[in-house]
Amino acid sequence: MRDKISHIIGTAELVLAAGQMSAYRAEKSPSGTYIPDEILTNAGRRLAGEEIYNEYKIVADLAGGLCSTMPVEEDFFAEETKELANKYLMRNPQISAENQHRCFRGIENMIVSELSGVMQVGGLHGGGSPQMETITMMARYDLESLKSIAKYLFGIEGVLPKYERPTVTPRKMLERFRKSYGG
Repeated sequence: MRDKISHIIGTAELVLAAGQMSAYRAEKSPSGTYIPDEILTNAGRRLAGEEIYNEYKIVADLAGGLCSTMPVEEDFFAEETKELANKYLMRNPQISAENQHRCFRGIENMIVSELSGVMQVGGLHGGGSPQMETITMMARYDLESLKSIAKYLFGIEGVLPKYERPTVTPRKMLERFRKSYGG
């Protein structure tokens, strides 16, 4: 269980770090707004989108089958069934049956409700599909500058070059386009 929760925490922290670093590397535009680094922004978005299904799988695994086989909501409040519903729902005697019920109902709504499929697809494609994020990163990333590092590591070149990736914004891509095609 700890490994699964750790995986979700790790993904969340990596996405947060990408977002924070993207903001840290942002460039101020002439209007005064800041434009974040596109590579970091897209890397974080892609990681979040690609991991969404794995995170749902982890939550489903941790919850077990209960979230899809729970009695209907009314059974927890009807006089003739509420005592039995709460009795058989109990997992941890240190947590009230009501709070356990709320927790499992929340998980049910998150992973097996009518809306859960929309939430999952929205998590993957809501901010743009991972393929577009990949295209953006590959178009903006300066791979040529990294070849010398690889050559050094493999003994082909004798001097390790210093590499600092510059901030990449849509404005920089527009400048490159104008230089290449005029305008």
